[in-house]
Amino acid sequence: MALYIFCPIMICNILGLGCCLLSQGALADPTGRWGTASDLMAAGLPLLAGTATLVNNDTEGTRQLLLSAGSAVAAAEVLKSTVHSTRPDGSDQQSFPSAHTALAFSAATFIDRRYGAQYGAWTPALYGVAALTGVARVEADKHHWVDVLAGGAIGWGAARFWSEPVQGGRLTVLPTRGGLAVGWARGF
Repeated sequence: MALYIFCPIMICNILGLGCCLLSQGALADPTGRWGTASDLMAAGLPLLAGTATLVNNDTEGTRQLLLSAGSAVAAAEVLKSTVHSTRPDGSDQQSFPSAHTALAFSAATFIDRRYGAQYGAWTPALYGVAALTGVARVEADKHHWVDVLAGGAIGWGAARFWSEPVQGGRLTVLPTRGGLAVGWARGF
């Protein structure tokens, strides 16, 4: 019951803080504000997932979260050191893939898979924050769209691999003629 209240409050705080940072002086330093917002969202989602494991006294869930997030970030870092893609701002050659987005999607997917029955109503918001993390990385001039799409796929795949499904929603991404179709469904 406690996380039913905590979950929406934390999601609202993550989104609210990100929006405040973006609106405060966005004209003066828009890329810096987007970068800060992406940092907060990429850290906030794993913190929320970790809090869920603590509230539920779920040692196995903690292990699965660590494996999901750790393997997502490790895979992203291995690819960064292998691919050598230049960032849009030219700062280095660590653009592909986005580790921020990989971490955010691994946390959102972990919560969906592990605690979907309890917090399934918040699943779209969790994936929304993860997606906004990717948008923020592009707007911060740190990544190209392909970087954040790859990062999201890595994070989603890592959490799908490591976390055990506990009745919850299901995110589906399918290729279509004009792009991608995204769907979310939950059994009742």
